[in-house]
Amino acid sequence: MRLLIKYKIVHILLLLSILPIGNEILLSKKRSKDLKIISYTKYLNRQFKKRKRISTKYVIIHTSEAGRISTLRTLSGGKRVGRRRTKGGHANYAILRDGKIYRTLDHKYRADHTGLSMWNGINDLSSHSIGIELVGYHYGTITFEQYKSLTPLLKELQSIYKIPDKNILTHSQVSYGKPNLWFKKNHRGRKRCALNFNRSRAGLVDRWTYDPDVRARRLTSDFQTRKIFYSKYSNKMVKISPEKREKILQEEKIVEKRNEEAVLASNIISRDNTAWNIAGEDYNDPETIYILPVGKKVRGNKAGSMIGWGNIPRGTRVILNQPEKIEESLGPVLTITGNFTAWSYAGKEYKKRSTFYILPDGRIKDGTKIKDWDSFPSGVRMIIGYDGPFLLGATRGKTAWGIAGKHYNKSDTIYYVPGSGIVTGDKMVSFNDLPKNSKIFLKRR
Repeated sequence: MRLLIKYKIVHILLLLSILPIGNEILLSKKRSKDLKIISYTKYLNRQFKKRKRISTKYVIIHTSEAGRISTLRTLSGGKRVGRRRTKGGHANYAILRDGKIYRTLDHKYRADHTGLSMWNGINDLSSHSIGIELVGYHYGTITFEQYKSLTPLLKELQSIYKIPDKNILTHSQVSYGKPNLWFKKNHRGRKRCALNFNRSRAGLVDRWTYDPDVRARRLTSDFQTRKIFYSKYSNKMVKISPEKREKILQEEKIVEKRNEEAVLASNIISRDNTAWNIAGEDYNDPETIYILPVGKKVRGNKAGSMIGWGNIPRGTRVILNQPEKIEESLGPVLTITGNFTAWSYAGKEYKKRSTFYILPDGRIKDGTKIKDWDSFPSGVRMIIGYDGPFLLGATRGKTAWGIAGKHYNKSDTIYYVPGSGIVTGDKMVSFNDLPKNSKIFLKRR
C-alpha cells in the first residue's frame, strides 16, 4: 500500500515537472471560463503566420479607434496601409464596450500590434508584449464594463507571465515616430491610442513615473503623453507601497476628471487641439475623415491641398479608421452604421443631453437616456450640440419662426416631421400646417 501511494506521488510530481506550460494553459482556461472569453481565432487571416514572442515583459493597451464590427474585422483579417494590406493578427484580445472579451489570437503568439515602438531601450514591442484592444476612441470614454472585464484579464496574464503593474502600458506611451516636418528627431506621439486609459480603474497601482527613452535621450518628448502620464510625478521611478494605494486611487480620479475636461480628450479641432494632436501620424491618412462645421467631408490625404493644415476651421471633427469606400452623409444629421458609431462621431459628447438619437421607429432619445450602446440598430440618426426638441404648433410662440427666429430655415436647424422623418431647415418645403407632433431642434451657438 505504501509503495502504491509513493508511486502515485512520484507520478504526480513527474507530470508536474514535465508539464509546467500545460498547467498554465489549464489555469488560463479555467480563468477564461470565468471571464467568458469568446474565441474569434477562426477568423484569423490564413496568411498570418503564428510564432512565439521573444519574451513577454509587457501588456500594451490600445483603443481601437473604430467600432465593434470594424475592430474585429481589422484585428483578424488585416487592413490597408498605403498600397499594401496587412495579414491580420493585430491583437491577442479585444474588449467590446459592453464588456464582452474576444480572443483574436492565443496569448502565447506574437501579435503585430505596436508597429514602430520602443520602451526602456527595447525596440519592436510586439515581440515582447501581449496586445489588448479596447473598442472605442482615445477621445471618447472607456466604459465601466470594459474596465470590469479588463481587470481580471490583466491579472490572469500577469500571473502567467509574471508581468508587474508598471509594465502595463498604452500604445501611445511606447510608439514613436521618425523625423518629419514637425520633429527633427525620433519622437513620441506617433499614436494616440488609450490616452484616456485610467490605471486605477483597471486595478493597477505601480507605474512608470517618467519616459525612460526620453530621459535617456533616445527620443524627444511629446506634450500630450508627458502631461497625461508623467506630469504629476518626479523624474524617478517610485515603488508604491500597498499603504499608499487609497491615496493613489483618489489622485487618479482627480487626474481622470482633469483629462476628461481637457481638450486633449476631444476629437474637435480648436486653437490648441490640432490635427496632429488628435490623429498623430494618421492626420493625413486617407482613412481619416475631417467633417467641417458646414458638414462637408474631406479625407486626410486631400485636406492639406484642399484646405491647408493651418487653415482647418475650428469645430472640425476628426474621425479615424474609416475605409475609403465609405461615403456617408456627414452632417449635420449623422447616420450610425457599422463603421460610423455614436462615439466616433461625437467623442465624449456621445452620451450628453445635447446629443439626440432618432430611432427607426420615430422615438427620440438624448444621450443620457441610452443604456445599450452596442445594440444600436443600423440606421439610427443623430445630431450633436442641440437644444430641444420643441413641439411645433399653430399658436403664437409655437411656430418655427417663434421658436427659432431668423434661424428657422437654416441648414443646421433640424425638424422632425412625422411621415417625413428628419429634415434640415433649408430643405423644408413648407413651415405651415405641419403634422401633429412635429418637433424642432436648435443648434447651440
